[in-house]
Amino acid sequence: MTVVWAGLAVGAVYALIAIGYNITLTFGGTFNFAHGALVVLAGFFSWFFMIELGWPWWLAALLGAVLCAVVAVLEERIAIRPVMRHLDSHALLVTTVGALVIIEGVLLATWGHEPHAVPFFGGQEAFDFLGGRVSPVDLWLIVVAIVVGVGFHFFARRSLWGVSARAATGDPDNARVRGINISALRTASFALAGGIAGLLGPIVVPKTGASVAVLITLTVFGFVALALGGFGSFIGALIGGFAIGLIQSFGARYLGVEFPPLLLFVVLLLVLLFIPSGLLGRRAVREV
Repeated sequence: MTVVWAGLAVGAVYALIAIGYNITLTFGGTFNFAHGALVVLAGFFSWFFMIELGWPWWLAALLGAVLCAVVAVLEERIAIRPVMRHLDSHALLVTTVGALVIIEGVLLATWGHEPHAVPFFGGQEAFDFLGGRVSPVDLWLIVVAIVVGVGFHFFARRSLWGVSARAATGDPDNARVRGINISALRTASFALAGGIAGLLGPIVVPKTGASVAVLITLTVFGFVALALGGFGSFIGALIGGFAIGLIQSFGARYLGVEFPPLLLFVVLLLVLLFIPSGLLGRRAVREV
């Protein structure tokens, strides 16, 4: 059971990144490949505020949320909005990758390659739970991922803002006619995704460490989790993240640490071949 807890905890990180992808995709109609970089940036903010300045974790979370939201909005204004005028989805993906590279470069120039450990504010001592050993940060990550994923699932379907945003991304021309401000919704979705990333920094960074080296891994595995669970589905992102974490944990335990990445991408290829929309993704209907 210890292997299961370890896999679920790692998967919770991937799930949170996948949920961040889904926020801008569902509410703003834009896939932001740079969200993984925002999660890593949030980790560095948490390390700086908590370790370097000695501030409490809750203050680091609040400041991280504000700063990451500001960075996300700047990305939307500089890298996304000019491209959206031309409605070029390929260029849009390239600009979000460019934003990721810029954030990575800023992190390297500011804090370098050296990884930084951040102790969890809830304690370090592992304990027995349901037949296995689990650390406090692992349990927190699992619970937080479930709460965030389920919360956004209902928010997207029950709140006026969520329903309006989903309608706008599904049919932007009709939404404009009805007076919905598409640009404002997209900006708000980026701010929300960045704010969530920053707010969860003190919980995620004890697991990942404040390190640029994990940026590509988190970005890619978060994308794999979303592709597996289904684009547009918050519950799917949650399931996909946990599944990826379990595959990685069991693969490393029984096959060796070099095999999990291969297994994950085999799973991704099978899903894309046989279930292109993912396990819980929305299937588009095209009129011909």
